[in-house]
Amino acid sequence: MDRDTARERIRELKAQIELHNYEYYVLDSPRIADAAFDALMRELKSLENEFADLVTPDSPTQRVSGTPLGGFTTVRHRVPMLSLSNMFSEEDVVLFDARVRRALGRDDPVEYLTEVKMDGLAISLRYEKGLLVEGSTRGDGATGEDVTANVRTVRSIPMNLGSMRGRIPALVEIRGEMVMFRRDFEALNAARAASGDPVFANPRNAAAGTLRQLDPRVTASRPLHLVAYALGETSEDLVLPTQKSLLDWIAGVGFRVSPFVRLVRTPAEMWAVTREISATRSSLPFAADGIVFKVNEISLQRTLGQTAKEPRWASAWKFPPEEKETRLENIIVSIGRTGVATPVAVLTPVEIDGSVVARATLHNDDEVKRLGILIGDTVIVRKAGSVIPEILGPVLFARTGIEHPFIMPAVCPVCGSQLVRIEDEAATKCVNASCPAQVRERLLHWCSKDAMDIQGIGEAVVEQLVTAGLAHDVADLYDLTEEQLLRLERMGSLVARKLLVHLEESKGRGLARVLYAMGVPQVGEVGARDLAQAFGSMETLASATPESLTHVYGIGEKTAENITAFFQEEHNRTLVERLRKAGIHMEGIAAPGAHGPLTGKVFVFTGELSTMARSKAQELVRALGAETSETVSRKVTTLVAGSATGSKTARAQRLKIEILDEQQFLSLVGQGT
Repeated sequence: MDRDTARERIRELKAQIELHNYEYYVLDSPRIADAAFDALMRELKSLENEFADLVTPDSPTQRVSGTPLGGFTTVRHRVPMLSLSNMFSEEDVVLFDARVRRALGRDDPVEYLTEVKMDGLAISLRYEKGLLVEGSTRGDGATGEDVTANVRTVRSIPMNLGSMRGRIPALVEIRGEMVMFRRDFEALNAARAASGDPVFANPRNAAAGTLRQLDPRVTASRPLHLVAYALGETSEDLVLPTQKSLLDWIAGVGFRVSPFVRLVRTPAEMWAVTREISATRSSLPFAADGIVFKVNEISLQRTLGQTAKEPRWASAWKFPPEEKETRLENIIVSIGRTGVATPVAVLTPVEIDGSVVARATLHNDDEVKRLGILIGDTVIVRKAGSVIPEILGPVLFARTGIEHPFIMPAVCPVCGSQLVRIEDEAATKCVNASCPAQVRERLLHWCSKDAMDIQGIGEAVVEQLVTAGLAHDVADLYDLTEEQLLRLERMGSLVARKLLVHLEESKGRGLARVLYAMGVPQVGEVGARDLAQAFGSMETLASATPESLTHVYGIGEKTAENITAFFQEEHNRTLVERLRKAGIHMEGIAAPGAHGPLTGKVFVFTGELSTMARSKAQELVRALGAETSETVSRKVTTLVAGSATGSKTARAQRLKIEILDEQQFLSLVGQGT
């Protein structure tokens, strides 16, 4: 075969294979047998081997290529990937519709398109001249991770839009949700269990973990699907009048879209859809966590616009937390880093919202009594905020008479020391500061990201260090040698040396980090930073009087007494001195905005910000001279309200405190668009 004939045949094969991939992976309706498809692939590979210079990036043979990645680079979204406001009740649906019609100045109904809200990983695909050139995760909405090599392996994603029907802009971004269908998730977990690998908790975790593999070959081996629903940046206006026509266009250029689409016009119709889909939720082919309502007419969407975080023309009704009944097999006691004994419910494992729940914290002895639960009860369990397992109460009619009450033990289950109920508090504590459970938790807290951020020291390493007697407190970490570390399981020379480097790096984190990491009672990240700025050094702080401590904003009398008592304990003074000798930096860093334009202001942040993390926003106002607080009081001058705010906003309104939305805040600090 000559070169020109080979070029034409390669073009034909690529188009045929892409079409068959679309029919198989998107339409679930293949027209040819697997053997015939394999024959086309073999012919294409053979021709590309013979004419290597004719191989192009969009060839089906190039879906998996290259070596494993060293890490993910970041991608700045040209058009932000916004989140959605949430609705939880019929009243919320009515209010959303009312806000939309009020903003549009109309009394007649507005048409909405409804889609099932898939529980996966949002991604954006960038096509230039029809070719897939970039795939990125949503990240924080403004910046995501470059996962191009991995999305190329997903066969439901076309490599070249030019092979499909429809007019393709020179530049277009297709956005959607990467999901793993339930049937594929179950098959993947069965295979992993059979090979001794840990199974995934739910389809969303499986999809997210698969897409973020550093080796694209691993991604290619797992069944992912993209369900597309929106456009990002485009080089031209496609003149699509409605959201429905937009979905039709996306489907027309080769993507799977949600088959569960409805058009509704009134809150009553919207609520009927929520009931209909909720009733069939468990039978959906993919995990879902709600229903999205979008104003169907795109010209109205443009009129309504968006906030910094979310569109005003769309909102998501979230499925109510799934509640299940299961048996309370036992209540055990867990010891934390401060010695607090926490009752933990041991449950007969039950699947709730896509993951298996086997334990739930009961907080303290008083909470157990308030719930009225007995060991052996059938109890009702749900996930608070769809994340944290919690027990709602017992099923009283299911009792058989063999149930019995929980009694807080008199001694620590780990070290056998006495457990003491703290006066005027709900907490019960182990009095032995050397209790192995407390030591483990203190070490883990010291090494955590928000404290000293020591990479490589997690639960497994800490457990071995404590068991081997190599770490009795955090200062012992800085005495570790490579020889000692090599005694631990799965610890090679390279890992041991890296761990020692991370320990050395942590010495320069500064006084605020050290204070928080030491676990001074009632001193969190914000309090530790404020104390570090106010006193400047560990030595000055340790000798401070309770009265001088209360002069620091946010430090009350009780906290001041706790700080003073902490530094009066011989054990803590010795620990501070050992850390100093180990080279830990214990001086504060002067606030760069001590006399900035916001001096005298006290800010509280509530809800979620779309442009930055809350901690970053706090750092920003502090750099301009302001103080920050976690609670709303009369001392607070300004509340910055993101999305999904709670009681802080209501309290600020009662106290007549200035309230800024995100865009107003960004303008105030010089970050506005």
